[in-house]
Amino acid sequence: MNLFGRKAAAPVKTGPAETAETIRKLREQLDILEKRESHIEKKIEAQLEEAKKKSAAKDKRGAIFCLKRKKMYESEIEKLQGARMTLETQVMTLESTQVNMQTFTALRTGANQMKAIHGQMNVDSVDDIMDDIQEEMATADEIGRAISQPLGNALYDDDELAAELDMLVEEDLEKQLDAAHQQPAPAQPARVPAQAPATAASMFTFPEAPSHAVTNIKVSGKADADELEELRRLEASMAM
Repeated sequence: MNLFGRKAAAPVKTGPAETAETIRKLREQLDILEKRESHIEKKIEAQLEEAKKKSAAKDKRGAIFCLKRKKMYESEIEKLQGARMTLETQVMTLESTQVNMQTFTALRTGANQMKAIHGQMNVDSVDDIMDDIQEEMATADEIGRAISQPLGNALYDDDELAAELDMLVEEDLEKQLDAAHQQPAPAQPARVPAQAPATAASMFTFPEAPSHAVTNIKVSGKADADELEELRRLEASMAM
């Protein structure tokens, strides 16, 4: 509420360019303050050295004057540091505000675009389009089935074609059987009897022992009784 009856000033419209320019100027002023602070710090060091020299020269009054000047410079540095802090705070706030403004502009642009798109369609129009799509798909399916239907089915009888196929199969089997009967049987290879492996007994040929009783032993010349008895024993052992 304005107590003096004055109207509030209208807000100044600004854009990203003006905000960026303001931030640039604030940063330039920060650089100026920083350079001045560095210059005053050098003066403080100079006054401190001068005070030491005057004190050594027994110039107490001159030394005190140098220290007073040093305190004045220190007070100036405190003011500069406060101003720098204020400027840095403004820069940071402006940068944050600029980011927020850009985000808001992007959101508003997106919302306006969505409104424009939705102004061209609604739920009812989408439902109508989906119904049209389903009808067209059903029509396309019917057309595809009609096109794929083979022609001339009424010209042929399936039973007659099946009977003809059976006759072809039987004729083919008969031809195969006739060809098999006309081919001569393959000659069987002569079988060679397997030979028994040679043994130690087969390597040497011995006469076979007689399997019948030896009778009528005739002895030419003279023989005594002992020799005849030995011959009989031999005959008996061979007959066993």
